[in-house]
Amino acid sequence: MIRNRDNFLFFIPILITVIIIILTSLLMYQLKQFGQTYLKETEKELNVDTKQIIWVVKPLLIKKDIKKLNQYCNEFKNEKIRITIVNNNGNIIADSNLSTDRSENHLNRPEIKSALEGKSETTVRYSTTMKSEMMYKTTPIIINGTKYIIRVAISSHNISKTLENAEKNILLTFIICFGGVLLLTIYILVRVRIPFNKLQQSTIKIASGNLDTEIFVPKNGVLWEISRAVNVMAKQLKRQIKNLKKLENFRSEFIANVSHEIKTPLTSILSAVEILDSLKPTNKTEIKCLKIISEQSNRLNTLIQDILSLADLEKRQIFRNRDFAELTISSTVENAISLCQGLINNTNIKLEVLENTPIKIFGNSYLLEQAINNLITNAIKYSQTDKITVKSYIENKEIKISVKDYGIGIEKDECSRIFERFYRIDKARSRELGGTGLGLAIVKNIVKLHNGEIDVISRPNHGAEFIISIPII
Repeated sequence: MIRNRDNFLFFIPILITVIIIILTSLLMYQLKQFGQTYLKETEKELNVDTKQIIWVVKPLLIKKDIKKLNQYCNEFKNEKIRITIVNNNGNIIADSNLSTDRSENHLNRPEIKSALEGKSETTVRYSTTMKSEMMYKTTPIIINGTKYIIRVAISSHNISKTLENAEKNILLTFIICFGGVLLLTIYILVRVRIPFNKLQQSTIKIASGNLDTEIFVPKNGVLWEISRAVNVMAKQLKRQIKNLKKLENFRSEFIANVSHEIKTPLTSILSAVEILDSLKPTNKTEIKCLKIISEQSNRLNTLIQDILSLADLEKRQIFRNRDFAELTISSTVENAISLCQGLINNTNIKLEVLENTPIKIFGNSYLLEQAINNLITNAIKYSQTDKITVKSYIENKEIKISVKDYGIGIEKDECSRIFERFYRIDKARSRELGGTGLGLAIVKNIVKLHNGEIDVISRPNHGAEFIISIPII
């Protein structure tokens, strides 16, 4: 549960981070695509300009009219393109931006080298002359056996600067967003997760019965109101438990006192019956009266014991883990069966253990033995079966204890009521066999004390199966 909650808390920052990375990658990719598209369009424009310029320049080179060549190039001085005409020695014979006498030899320029080798290509590089990034289109032409290079250039500085700034802005935005996610993660850790864990630890202790636990209440944040509400609830619960304890103590004392007051004369009655019976009366009426007094006194004694057992179980529900210890289910089942062995020996019923899993749980062995014993005793007394099967097994992270008979079964509408106090299916037979109507109610309270459930599966003439289910923690 805690791991799932932590996964959920940190899923949001992780999701935001992934989204930021994806968006940043997409923007960088689109920016790169835009730059490449722009360069391709610029290259197309250069190709068109170069063809037009060659169409004008070529006749002038044939005539070797350098003066008109420079005049033509100077017409582009204030335009966005630069025209440079270089001879095969690398010397500039005409340029739209520089005078030929101040120009450097261009043999070492990469685009000129390629053109001298007969290649016509487009190059993008930084120009030390123009102090700007330029796109060059160089085309070699041969006039009267002499090779000339026509170089047309256009500045790509603005778009490169724009792309560079856009890239920086995207990266800066990514860093800011990533920093925001980091701050969000720290906030979740400091303001939510740690306080929530402390609050959870406190509530778990309260739920286990430790009402004196100090509730962690943060000074502010999203858990402040919840923590304060839990704190108020714990104080109210403590007062209520205190009042319940007083009432429970009063009721326990009352039941103990009433039981004592009843048991004292009841013991005297039983003793008197034993004395009278020892005198061996011969009168049939006297014998009958003594038998009635003895049976009803014993029945009343059993009823008192069951009422006290129920009262004790109800008291234990307030502090469920009290008197709990590690126990082995297989041993508990075996002990419960041994308690019924004397009763089974007086019948023709066969009791068979089909499966007995030796798993350990946390509980009260004495009470679980009593619950299993009650189920087996009921099957022996009331089911009219010739066979009883008992088994313990694990299913769906629960330990299951099954007591099944093959007798008369139970009607469907009665299955939901048999765990009620004093409810009897066959009232006459139950009284005849000394039943109090509290046996299954005691079983249900014992199972409830172990955070478990008890179910019955039955139909008339097909027996009944009682299944105790206790979670394995």
